[in-house]
Amino acid sequence: MLSNVVSMLYFFVILARMRKTTILTLSPRRFSLRKEVSLSTLSVGFPAALSVLLVSVSISLLNGLLLSHENGNILSAAYGVTSKCGTIALHISIGIAQGVMPLIGYSYGAKDHKRVHAVCRLSFIILTIFSVVFLAVVQMFPGPIVRLFIDHEQTIAVGSVFMRCWSWCVIGMSLFNMYNSIFQAVGKWKISLLLAVLRLGVIFTVLSLALNTLFGVSGLMWVQAITDTLSCLIAMALYRHFKKSLAAEFAREDRLAAQTPVTANRIIAISRQFGSGGRTIGKEVAARLGIPCYDSELIDRIAAESGLAKEYVEKYGESAAADSLYGNAVAGRGRDGQSVADKMWLAQKKVIADLAAAEPCVIVGRCADYILRDVADCMTVFVHASDEKRAERIVSVYGEREESPVQRLHDKDKKRRAYYELYTGSDWGAAQNYALCLDSGKIGIDGCVNAITELYKHSA
Repeated sequence: MLSNVVSMLYFFVILARMRKTTILTLSPRRFSLRKEVSLSTLSVGFPAALSVLLVSVSISLLNGLLLSHENGNILSAAYGVTSKCGTIALHISIGIAQGVMPLIGYSYGAKDHKRVHAVCRLSFIILTIFSVVFLAVVQMFPGPIVRLFIDHEQTIAVGSVFMRCWSWCVIGMSLFNMYNSIFQAVGKWKISLLLAVLRLGVIFTVLSLALNTLFGVSGLMWVQAITDTLSCLIAMALYRHFKKSLAAEFAREDRLAAQTPVTANRIIAISRQFGSGGRTIGKEVAARLGIPCYDSELIDRIAAESGLAKEYVEKYGESAAADSLYGNAVAGRGRDGQSVADKMWLAQKKVIADLAAAEPCVIVGRCADYILRDVADCMTVFVHASDEKRAERIVSVYGEREESPVQRLHDKDKKRRAYYELYTGSDWGAAQNYALCLDSGKIGIDGCVNAITELYKHSA
């Protein structure tokens, strides 16, 4: 009770410290029973909750069968020690598998298939290494491990045999947890629910009753290992089918992208550090060239395309909710595996591509340089300046009176960088990603406008 209370208070403290920088909240006014919210929550939570419930049921079933045999108390004690040791392996594997769920879900929702495969592959490698090491330790030292829990020679002897039989489940159990987490992460909650019920609700129950009848205590000692091995093989087969369908989906998208005609319109895409004057430069360049400039004008279009509130698009359209990959990955996602940010990103891509196809224009920010890399003749520009110059600008031009304007700059740039790198997989501000990098603090706003305009005209 005390440990759970302390854990709860710890998370309350964390939420209180993060309240200004996160959308996570326990506020009662944010509570909702809307269908899309409730079903999305249940689709992720119910399979996990059912798995925990079935663990308790399976332990009770096996314990009851062991007690029905001679020396049942000793067998039950040996199984108790074994299950406690198993809890260590179970929670470590679940921790690893659930720890990467947000990363997988975020990448899947953003249609970043390379990152999906990279995260899954690394997770499977880590879990396999952990499982093999854990299995080896238990096989070599079952007696000392049991002795850590109980000092009774007969129980230690039985427990050592039990431990050696049981430990063969670790590999299957760890990989099964990973497969299950992947299905939860990408919104395949029905498959996750099916696996949870199959593993402990069906396979474990049937094997427990059958092996107890056929082989008695010896059969019961192998129930968990056989259950997790079979469950892992079933999950592996479902995962391979999912990978094939995923590969076909990505291949289809790649074909469509390859078939998309490159527009003859010439576009200028301007990325910029906060406070560097990139927006002003973009508008002036567009005015000189007689073409439209899209910056804040994109907000209404993206809101209409995505169905999201204009205020949300304005706040998060090119600025991540957090400044790290994992911080953004914990965003909630619906049953289709996409978060709200994913839906906005896809709408943003379509709006920018449509604008580029319609006419020559200047587009400021919103990853336009990346979005238009294959579908337009796009001149990419990155505008930057020193902290001192940018701080001076946000105070004198933007009217921001922050106590620490430099910190405000860094915070804003962190979120822009995180957003860009999450959805493009490229380095924001890296010179090799742009045709032109300009220091507005040194050459001035007019100097930047002149450079972009002249380069645009002479490269025609």
